[in-house]
Formats: sequence, structure tokens, C-alpha cells
Amino acid sequence: MNDRSTYSNWMFCFLAGGLAGAGVALLLAPQSGKATRESMRRELRDTTDSARGLKDRVVRRGEKIRAEAVRRVGGAASALAGNGSEGVPSV
Repeated sequence: MNDRSTYSNWMFCFLAGGLAGAGVALLLAPQSGKATRESMRRELRDTTDSARGLKDRVVRRGEKIRAEAVRRVGGAASALAGNGSEGVPSV
């Protein structure tokens, strides 16, 4: 038996198994296609909303960190320039 016919045999078995599995899945599906699509749409919407909320929280936190860094660097620059040490956080 040559390699080509062995490959063809394995490919046929793989595709036949995939088709059989898809057929069984369609026959044993717990709900109709319409209900499944609605459920998937709802899950996708919930996931999208969750991702947007996470992005908003990350952006707000980043803005707070940036503002604090600007404040600290400004205070340190003033202290180094000899304009006083107010605003410089103690370590």
C-alpha cells in the first residue's frame, strides 16, 4: 500500500467522522436553531458590554495614574528647581 492511498483513506475516514458527528449534533440539539442563535446573540451582547465596561474602568484608572504622576513629577521638578518642597510626596 502506498502513501497516497493511505493518506486518502485517512482523509476519507476523517471527513466521514466529521459528517457523522455534525449529523448527530443536529439531531440531538437541545433547542431549535432560532433559540440557539438568540442565545448566542445575547451572550455576545453581554460579553461586548462587559468588555466595554472593563475598557472604561481601565481608561479611568489610567487617567488617575497619569494625573498622579504629573502631580508628583511637577512637585519633584519644583523641589529640584528650588521652588520649595510642597507637593513632593515623602517616601
